[in-house]
Amino acid sequence: MTRHPLRLWTGWVVGIIAWTLHLIASYLLVSWVCATGNYWALHGVTLATLAMSVAGGWVAWRQWSEVGRQWPDAGDPQAQTSRIRFMAVGGLMISGLSALLIVAEGIPNFFLSACL
Repeated sequence: MTRHPLRLWTGWVVGIIAWTLHLIASYLLVSWVCATGNYWALHGVTLATLAMSVAGGWVAWRQWSEVGRQWPDAGDPQAQTSRIRFMAVGGLMISGLSALLIVAEGIPNFFLSACL
């Protein structure tokens, strides 16, 4: 796998986009779910966006594994390697946080009715 800046930004952006899509799609689907009684649509949105967030985290993890997981010493002449590690670890954490938020937003759909 080559180090491409687009792959580094994937971990940062895909998780946030997935979380945003989950939030918007869940709100937009509520009226349709109440009209049809198809509650599985909300669960499907949760699973799809969770898969998106995990995929962004996987790409970030692959970048981090490719560069090396050890942080360099202060005198490391390869400053770009440090930036790649920072971007990869940051993308991994943002994707993980986005996945956690998607799960936290999806849990009430199992216990509470969307239609009151």
